[in-house]
Amino acid sequence: MGDKLEDFIHAHKEEFNNEYPSDEVWKGIEEDLPQPHRKSYGWIWKAASILFFLSSVYLFLRLESLKQPQNLTAHNEITSEFTSVEEFYFNEISEKRELIADFESETLEMNPDFEQDMQKLDAMYQVLKEELVANPSKKVVDALILNLLVRVDILNKELEKLDKIDDEEEEVSEGANV
Repeated sequence: MGDKLEDFIHAHKEEFNNEYPSDEVWKGIEEDLPQPHRKSYGWIWKAASILFFLSSVYLFLRLESLKQPQNLTAHNEITSEFTSVEEFYFNEISEKRELIADFESETLEMNPDFEQDMQKLDAMYQVLKEELVANPSKKVVDALILNLLVRVDILNKELEKLDKIDDEEEEVSEGANV
């Protein structure tokens, strides 16, 4: 009987291969199979990402806090050096302005471009001072010193012009007296 069954199966093999078991049969088979333990590692990834985020924030804040004292130290060094230079040039400028004011009181006319130039330089100086507070650097200090030097130079040239005018007026008045 076994041979007849085998012969029948071999003869109708293609018919058996076209047939599929129903979904109910598969569900029954799946229920009978032992279930492997599936471990969820999702919580580990969440914990790792939180740990990475917190350590990144900590390192960023620590780096920023380390930069602050250096910037503050650099700012203090730059401003302390500049303060003495600034004081020297301010004294020079105020002395020269007083001399020019003395000439003006003697009714000598002042060059209107001179006052405009000085006002522009004052305005630029204020902008540079604000930049020094916001971003202390050697370049800003150099620009401030250059501004002061230009002012002193302009004042010197104006004094020379006023001196020439005064000398010419004295020569004219001496010539009239002779």
